[in-house]
Amino acid sequence: MSSLPPPPAPAGLPRPSAGHAAGDVVRILRAGELTVGWRSAMLVTWVGIVLVYASVWRTARTMGLSTWWLGPPAGPQVLVVQLLPFLAPVAMVIAASRPTRYLPIAGIVAGLAGALIALGDVGRFDRIALVELAAAAAGLLMSVATLAGMLRSEPRSEPSVP
Repeated sequence: MSSLPPPPAPAGLPRPSAGHAAGDVVRILRAGELTVGWRSAMLVTWVGIVLVYASVWRTARTMGLSTWWLGPPAGPQVLVVQLLPFLAPVAMVIAASRPTRYLPIAGIVAGLAGALIALGDVGRFDRIALVELAAAAAGLLMSVATLAGMLRSEPRSEPSVP
């Protein structure tokens, strides 16, 4: 039993490129969005940053250290303050998992926010602050790098061929 070929596409709709089958739906990217590869790289980076902050949390609690955002083990900070370092990275994970416009700009802001959080631990626990700064720098540098994959203008439509 053989399958029939798909019907021809109506006139005026974009035709799939060489990498797509005839029945595939192709979403056209808007100006300010990242290409799929750059968006995936951004997603993996920010997931890693969330894991770094979770590791810092676990390490600080295991060793009995009190970062400014965790507080001492005997009198910890309010839960909202303890989750503060996770706010920007988790927001970036959510944003990178969807086609979001101007994602690199949001990543630069999130990286700078992570650096500010890390600066609170400088002088108290320098090695933990160094790990936090490294995570913030990774997010910041990846966000700057993804500016290369951000579309600058709306894609032109292909002329319809009769």
